[in-house]
Amino acid sequence: MSKGKIMVVEDDEDLAEILTYNITMRGYRSVKAFDGIDACRAIEAEMPDLVLLDIMLPRLDGWQICKFIRNHNEGIIAETPIIMLTALGSQEEKLKGIEMGADDYIPKPFSVKEVMFKVDRLLGREAKRKRLKAEIERLESREAQRTDFQGMLFHELKNQLTIIGGFSRVMVENPSLAPEKYRHCAGVINECSSSLDALTEEVLLLLRLEAGNWPLPLDKVSVEEILHQLIGKLSKQAQKKGITIQSDLMAEIPHIRQNAAAIKLAIGNLIENAVKYSPDQSVISVRAEFQNHKGVIIEVLDEGPGISQLDRERVFERFYRGQSTRKETKGMGLGLYISKTLTERMGGSIDVKSGETSGTCFTVTIPTIPAHSLH
Repeated sequence: MSKGKIMVVEDDEDLAEILTYNITMRGYRSVKAFDGIDACRAIEAEMPDLVLLDIMLPRLDGWQICKFIRNHNEGIIAETPIIMLTALGSQEEKLKGIEMGADDYIPKPFSVKEVMFKVDRLLGREAKRKRLKAEIERLESREAQRTDFQGMLFHELKNQLTIIGGFSRVMVENPSLAPEKYRHCAGVINECSSSLDALTEEVLLLLRLEAGNWPLPLDKVSVEEILHQLIGKLSKQAQKKGITIQSDLMAEIPHIRQNAAAIKLAIGNLIENAVKYSPDQSVISVRAEFQNHKGVIIEVLDEGPGISQLDRERVFERFYRGQSTRKETKGMGLGLYISKTLTERMGGSIDVKSGETSGTCFTVTIPTIPAHSLH
């Protein structure tokens, strides 16, 4: 594998050939240019990792090429390391090269060994700089996401607590409240409490996943049992909208070696979303089957409004909520993100198919090891 691409800009063809030969022998790729105009064109086309640049060149000299590189509107080109090669050996010329943005300066005649030593050193330093820059950008992005996350979390907590506070105040200030109104208030408080409990679980899980050091312990798992539990739990929520959740297990699914909590959260979020977005009096189907070469395949189908092509491309992104549904339903846009993250952590995959106006099917494939192989 190439260690990088180096451009040699030198009008002396014999010297250019010597340099490119040694560059290639050192494990780098080489590109040549013999005049200033061709060099500028090649730099934009090839985007080299380093430029060995002669000063005395036809059409454009090395000073102008150096200026062209440093003032380029493409950051990756503007930051290209430059080593200037020239027969002009005065201190003033050397300082001029450094002032114009050259990273190093080698007077002619030079030792090829010295050139390659400086190439290696400069590219090694550049690789460290890029790694540091990437790490800083990653940390800045993570911090920005965390700030957004905390803001959204605070907003959701405030909303739920406001509702709990309002309904509990009605109950406290009206001791003679009619039983049906009392039950209604208690039901709303219980629903908000459950929502906060689920939110807390998701937040803790999200923090563990993003920390990257939380392994998923494996155990003997019954997918059938998990699905029955989820359907039983979420059917109560579905009944409020007159929605029926149907279970369709294709033959017997053997016990497998996987993480039960991960499967429960990944599939639970899909079924809960189906209930949330499906119209009243509709049907949700949960299908599952076991295939020897794939593992367990679970489908969650609904008769909801469908997902547009634009939303399908982003639906698994963290905090993303569909354009057509974000005003109609509550949520933080974490459910599908968590489902995807957990499924992939288990070594599986998740896919979505949907009509533009109706019906959505999420398919989760979880690769497994049959439980009888456990020792």
